[in-house]
Amino acid sequence: MNDEIKMSNPIRIKHVLKPTVWTEDVSIDHTQTGMPIFNWINNEFGDNAIYFQVVSDSQNSLLSGTYTNENQFQYYNTSNVVLNITTQTPPELIIGTSYNFTLMDVSEDNWVNSVIQKIFEVQ
Repeated sequence: MNDEIKMSNPIRIKHVLKPTVWTEDVSIDHTQTGMPIFNWINNEFGDNAIYFQVVSDSQNSLLSGTYTNENQFQYYNTSNVVLNITTQTPPELIIGTSYNFTLMDVSEDNWVNSVIQKIFEVQ
């Protein structure tokens, strides 16, 4: 660059050594009407730094976007949320309606270890 050699730090090709795992493995507790509780298993390598949860409607419009350090999240309850990207109060979920739940397990180096996607119906 401009007759000067620049050296970068090594670039790790993590997608080859540790590809992102895609699954639907999440349990959904509908005990509280309209406020489902989502639980998932920590990844087997234990290198997760934070979890990113998205609840969206059937058109994939964002209803709730949150980050937690725990492997549990309850819609409309931010008691364990460490970062909330939802700009307004999320709408109430309608019983009998289908929604999408997406979770990303993110490591310290911002690699997405796993993605959980699940369509659920509010009970």
